[in-house]
Amino acid sequence: MDDIIEALCCCAIFKSVDRAVIHNSISTAEYQIRQYDKNEFICREDQSTDYIGIVIWGCVEIQKISPSGNNVCLFYRNKGDMFGGAVVFSSEALYPCNVFSKDKSKILFLNKKSIFEMCKDPLIAENILKSFANSVFYFERRLELFSYSSIQKKIAFFLLNETKITGNLIIHLPFSKKTWAEYLNVSRPSLSRELKKLGNDHVIKINKDNIFIQNRQKLENLLQQ
Repeated sequence: MDDIIEALCCCAIFKSVDRAVIHNSISTAEYQIRQYDKNEFICREDQSTDYIGIVIWGCVEIQKISPSGNNVCLFYRNKGDMFGGAVVFSSEALYPCNVFSKDKSKILFLNKKSIFEMCKDPLIAENILKSFANSVFYFERRLELFSYSSIQKKIAFFLLNETKITGNLIIHLPFSKKTWAEYLNVSRPSLSRELKKLGNDHVIKINKDNIFIQNRQKLENLLQQ
């Protein structure tokens, strides 16, 4: 139970909620715990559900198959992150994409009725609304990202958004360049080539998993071209 409570303390719907309240909420809730091997499917497109998933440990990837047949990575979910919230409370309650375990993972599935019960706590209710609203903004950013045709523009859009979130010109990549390439929907060699060009032009400086933005104005100019 300790790893479950620890992950829930990191979850957006329990932000600033006392640990004892979280423990009491989950102890009276209807939920399931499941473990998945690497690359194992968790939910498939058009599958119905009454549960929100919360990652206890591991990593979950949400993919959408494009009209051309390519798998497009929409986003990742790590420890404490949720998935399926919009699905559960939609009128159809069907997954619009595939969800699978990027790494060996442990997932808590929280029943919709239990979430309604938790909403009796004003702070949890507020957190849930904020979380769903943030998801809408996230999807809007993803759609904008896909609207850029050039790789450099996708890189610029990603980095500039990260600086807005963190307020820092040093961006730490929480995943590998291969995963980053999948996120941007480009090939890894193409991503590496364009990053090298931006480095040679002194727009960015790369040090392992950290990217330092040397010239923010040039990144902004890329999006206006």
